[in-house]
Amino acid sequence: MEKENRTRRIFSPLLIIILLISFLAIWASVFKPENSYLEVSFLDVGQGDSTLIEFPDGKSALVDGGPDKKVLEALGRNLPFYRKKIDIIFLSHPDADHAAGIIHVLNRYEVGRIVLTNSFHDTPEYKKLLSLIKEKNIPTTEGMRGAEFDFSRGNKIKVLYPENLSSKNNNDNSEVLLLSSPKSKVLFTGDIEKGAASGLLNLEPELKVDVLKVPHHGSRTGMVEELYMRTFPKYSIISCGEGNRYGHPHAEVTKFLEKNNLRYLRTDKEGDIVFADHGAGIEREKNASLLPF
Repeated sequence: MEKENRTRRIFSPLLIIILLISFLAIWASVFKPENSYLEVSFLDVGQGDSTLIEFPDGKSALVDGGPDKKVLEALGRNLPFYRKKIDIIFLSHPDADHAAGIIHVLNRYEVGRIVLTNSFHDTPEYKKLLSLIKEKNIPTTEGMRGAEFDFSRGNKIKVLYPENLSSKNNNDNSEVLLLSSPKSKVLFTGDIEKGAASGLLNLEPELKVDVLKVPHHGSRTGMVEELYMRTFPKYSIISCGEGNRYGHPHAEVTKFLEKNNLRYLRTDKEGDIVFADHGAGIEREKNASLLPF
């Protein structure tokens, strides 16, 4: 009995310390502090696109919403639980794999503004989204070349493309967005294909970026060699779903990236892919190995 009591006395303080450390770890993860730096999270939402941007001034932006409710899980992984507002949403184009998830976001979060290309798509999901925007009286802005949004401390988002809705192809009417900070640039290309990519490069002949969101989930239709060679990104991000029926990313795209020593990351392999700019330029935030080649 005496030996048993002595064991209890020895281990009880140790147990208390372990429990205290566990409590503090949980508390820290739940009450995640607001960023004091720029953070860009390419979200794993399956076969679709969605990217969360958190600015140093506390504002947040969402570029596309993916195909379904997965975007809510992804936002839950990357935002503090008490954050219930997204200041601005950019919808690159109205296809369901970019737009449908926004319906769920609007039902869960307060949204300050939505930027649309006004390229219409006659689908139930897009009609429902437009109806919900109207019902909630959310201000909208036309996302055409020249529109610019300032998030302070030198962080801006500019719409580089399209100039007009001349194409009958919704993919080629995608908003192309340039996120810029004093030290870094990130290009979001939606689902642009060869015609729009060429048009973009004609308008922006000196375009250089640090991170490029690969057009159209790595599809062959979005494969424009000049886009990569002109922008020459440090990282290329392919947003696609594991085992998707389209075969994205296409081998033609990945082989080109590998051949030209362009590092790429895939959401179907990596999950959420997070970058941060702490003031010296944007870099991969989480420790994860790049795909070998």
